[in-house]
Amino acid sequence: MAPLRPLGRRVVAAAARAVGPATPRAAALAVGVVVAAACAVHARTVTFDFVDLDDRDLVVDDLRFLASPAAFAGAFTRSYMHALDPSHPYYRPLVTLSFALDARRAGAHAGGFHLTNLALHLVASALFFALLGRFSLGRAVTCAAAAAFAVHPAVASAVAWIPGRNDSLLAVLSLAAWLAFAHDCDRPSWRARSLHVASFWLALLAKETALVIPLVCAAHLVLTRGPTRPRGVVVAGWVAGVAARLSVHAHPPVDAGSALRGAALLPVSLGQVLLPFNPCLLGDRADVSPWPGLALAVLVAVAARAVPGVRPRVLGLGAAAFVLFVAPAAAAPGTLVLGSRLYLPACGALLVAAEIARAAVRERHARVAVSVASVAVLAALTVAYETTFRDRRAFARAAVAASPHAALAHVCLAKTLQLDGDRDRALSEYRLALALGASYVVHNNIAVIHMAEGRWADAERELYAELGVDPGSARAYRNLAIVLRREDRPAEARAAEARAAELGAAP
Repeated sequence: MAPLRPLGRRVVAAAARAVGPATPRAAALAVGVVVAAACAVHARTVTFDFVDLDDRDLVVDDLRFLASPAAFAGAFTRSYMHALDPSHPYYRPLVTLSFALDARRAGAHAGGFHLTNLALHLVASALFFALLGRFSLGRAVTCAAAAAFAVHPAVASAVAWIPGRNDSLLAVLSLAAWLAFAHDCDRPSWRARSLHVASFWLALLAKETALVIPLVCAAHLVLTRGPTRPRGVVVAGWVAGVAARLSVHAHPPVDAGSALRGAALLPVSLGQVLLPFNPCLLGDRADVSPWPGLALAVLVAVAARAVPGVRPRVLGLGAAAFVLFVAPAAAAPGTLVLGSRLYLPACGALLVAAEIARAAVRERHARVAVSVASVAVLAALTVAYETTFRDRRAFARAAVAASPHAALAHVCLAKTLQLDGDRDRALSEYRLALALGASYVVHNNIAVIHMAEGRWADAERELYAELGVDPGSARAYRNLAIVLRREDRPAEARAAEARAAELGAAP
């Protein structure tokens, strides 16, 4: 986080531009109001537990590694989703490193991890406020847009769900890179350039979405400065960062067919940000409708032409940032929709909304009234929505209720039922998840239920099914060794144990 330190004074300076002719103290107060709003809405998440969606694999079951000194170097030498697949293409060592720091400070207590999530969101909210300050939106609109981001349901998943940190950490570094780039465009300096490149490089180690940051910056340059080329040293920094990132760990594959089908995610995401009345962390694309987003896109296009004073360049930049930050998720294979991925796209969509509001509502008291009402509604929606993250039971039930076609939601509910000892219902949920297309882990977990009930032949069948889906599953080989010993097949059991050890199973 060192590259963010020089941004402190710039955040206040940008706040001063945002609120008009005011003292630095007044500008700092404006930032404080936004941060206070975020705290008021999200502070209770510090009391929440783990929900067992990825946080069990990434944190709970990995605490021995995270709390060890080896974690600080080991975070850079393994896949982010190593528990599921040691060769998984996600490479996010900064997120793992942040988990390691939390584990050393908080141990197995979820509150320490949630506190870091909240702190990252506060920083991101302040940086977004500073970014808005560069677009001359006016006091009320700037404060309202920043406060809307701070309390918005679309960002709540990244605050209340511990693994959602990859999106809030990415946002902190991406917004820092964007701000530094904008500062260098206005007042060229090596310091701003260095901060931009360093933030971009770090963002690449937080999440793969950071690869679009140069495109967002190029859009900023073109739409705010005209047909101008970025500085050579900045381009060199982009190329070097991308080349180094791709050489260290392979990027997730992009399927052209999935990318085409994923285009529907753009209106879905727009609807989730601008009409966030039914937010959910995870869902299937069959459970979310693109029509509200399409209607909103039409309204934005109409407003751009019909509302006097709308600045097409500001509107275009917000739209470009929204589309570019959604694009990596849209191009990902599969049909899963993760609400936490809306964190950065929300910045672009809110910039669009803020520009239209600035031009449409010109009377000062009306702006204040609309701003307060909008932020209050968003805060109320978030308070209601975040309750689903308080523990694994609440989350699993809410996930299935919100998205009945999401296989992963049924897996979460099945795991919760299994942990609670309700094996029959857990088996029913696991089988439903398989029917919906789930693959990884499900057969293994069914096998564990059969093992607990002494049905060794059934367990063996499920474990071989798991290995057919995931030949690199160390946990499946470990369980298979147990089953084979119970079936009095010691030679095969030793072979399974050896394979588990080779794949990195815990002793």
